[in-house]
Amino acid sequence: MPQSTSPLGPPSAPAGRASYAKSRDTRARILAAALAEASDAGFHRTSVAGIAARAGVAVGNLHYHFGSRRGLLQELMRSLVADLMSRLHDLDADDSADFFERQRVGLLVYLDYLRANPAYLRLADEIKLHEPDLYQRAVAGWVERMATRIRAGIQQGTLRPMGDAEIIAQAHFLLGARHFLEQMLQSGDDPQDEAVVDAYLSLVREGLRRRPRSGSRSAGRA
Repeated sequence: MPQSTSPLGPPSAPAGRASYAKSRDTRARILAAALAEASDAGFHRTSVAGIAARAGVAVGNLHYHFGSRRGLLQELMRSLVADLMSRLHDLDADDSADFFERQRVGLLVYLDYLRANPAYLRLADEIKLHEPDLYQRAVAGWVERMATRIRAGIQQGTLRPMGDAEIIAQAHFLLGARHFLEQMLQSGDDPQDEAVVDAYLSLVREGLRRRPRSGSRSAGRA
């Protein structure tokens, strides 16, 4: 399709491409406005009209892009999780990293993220209450991610061998640490991040690390 020309400047972009870029920009503005509203008052206490006004769009645009406020809530949470996941991606991509060091860095990244995005916890709490299916899907994704990391630690020789049932159970226990950190932040406490994370990991090491076999120690004494 030929591009249109103008005596005042270079050829303009094809109409379809320009329309797509405008639509993507509008969608991003609505998500940013919804996040700002959620940060101020909680998503379920905000109005569609308030979000649209903050985004500078008509209410119809919000329904066009997301269908409903529920659809917007789901998309907003997905975008926050995707943003957090992108920050943690490099930790899982580095196969040479020790399991416990990955956990340490990951928890510190999570704490930084929670401080920078206070609406994350508010949205998670509201989704747990009002959208339990969406919340459970998110938890299942986190558990599978943690289970994959545990299996990699076993393969690496850092962690003791475990069966699948124990791996899934340990993945749930490890995710519980994030809930503990969330509660500390929500209570108004200002934890010393590295000290808190290191104290927690000292307990995890005792339960999960691979220990030398007793036969090896006996052989060493013989």
